[in-house]
Amino acid sequence: MENIPSKQSDSAIENVPNNISTFFEIGPTKYGGRGCFAKSKISKGTQIHYCSSPVGSSISRPFRKEVCTYCFKYDNGDAMKTKLAKSVSGRKESSALYFCSNDCVNKFLDQDINDILLTNLLSVEQNYLIGLKKPGVDALEPVGDLDEQIDREWERVERWAAEVDSTRSSKRVNFLPRIDESEYLEIKYIVGVLFNEFKIYSQKELNDDLSLEMYLFDLLQSTEREKYHKYPYLLFSYINIFKFIKLTCTAELQQFITTDIVRSLIGKNLSNAFGIWSNTTAKDEDKEFLGFSVYPSASFFNHSCDPNIIKIRVRNDMRFETLRDIAIGEELCINYGNFQNEDVEKRQLELQEWFFDCGCTKCQLELTAK
Repeated sequence: MENIPSKQSDSAIENVPNNISTFFEIGPTKYGGRGCFAKSKISKGTQIHYCSSPVGSSISRPFRKEVCTYCFKYDNGDAMKTKLAKSVSGRKESSALYFCSNDCVNKFLDQDINDILLTNLLSVEQNYLIGLKKPGVDALEPVGDLDEQIDREWERVERWAAEVDSTRSSKRVNFLPRIDESEYLEIKYIVGVLFNEFKIYSQKELNDDLSLEMYLFDLLQSTEREKYHKYPYLLFSYINIFKFIKLTCTAELQQFITTDIVRSLIGKNLSNAFGIWSNTTAKDEDKEFLGFSVYPSASFFNHSCDPNIIKIRVRNDMRFETLRDIAIGEELCINYGNFQNEDVEKRQLELQEWFFDCGCTKCQLELTAK
């Protein structure tokens, strides 16, 4: 989700494949940054883009038994009837992933390699519970110069990671941090992206859609530091996330678990994730937030409080359709949240979570009228 002038570098943008869509191209916006612009006239109701499966996703823990791990189906709070369960690392207790059908189980297993994704996701579940047995600690807040402390703390984590690499795996559980539910949510997403990195690295023949999405994912800019400056306590939260992943992921993913990579994955999620919401006909404020997913090719759509395209979740895919006729050269914009009908000041405040001030026509007209 662009809107930030430096979201992707000019040199990187120039290398973006032209086959994202036949309907639009990526170019500079008048307010800074990059956006998607119609190559020709487009009729209302036209599907201009389709994303097949995210590069990473996560279902929040309270809904993990009620949302299908593969297709994100939610049945008004009813538990999913099908599950995959196994013990991890020789433990007696087992964890499970929940699915709406055997078909989704099979599709999940078809995308896996030697149960690597399954094993790592189940390891998150088991180690989350182990961590809860440890006493809670008060959240830490950085002190002094924040940027200096960010660099210092992550350098310290790199030294810690080197020590962990030389520690016997049976002893690593002693260093396992207690994580909260928001950190759990981030970790499941990171595991999914790391698995896809492994998939790209280890296989010569890949799904073209996945190859393109992972390529585009590398181009997205991280807003990690911006988030620290807005919420300084997240520095230690993200360090917790790194430590948990480093201590619990299998050998296949360890080659990708560096501080730079994990920090980048967290930072890219912050401004590029699409929420997974319950499918309900109730008012927007009554919808349940089930989790989130990341579709890099859709991250080039900017926000407008008066959007001309709409995002529609189709199971675990994402479809984008025009809401009205589009003129050639017109920018194609979605709405990032449920902010279309609020007062302009409230919209502007809410949208700062994406680290930009909305400059859409609707906001400009309403601000001018005040």
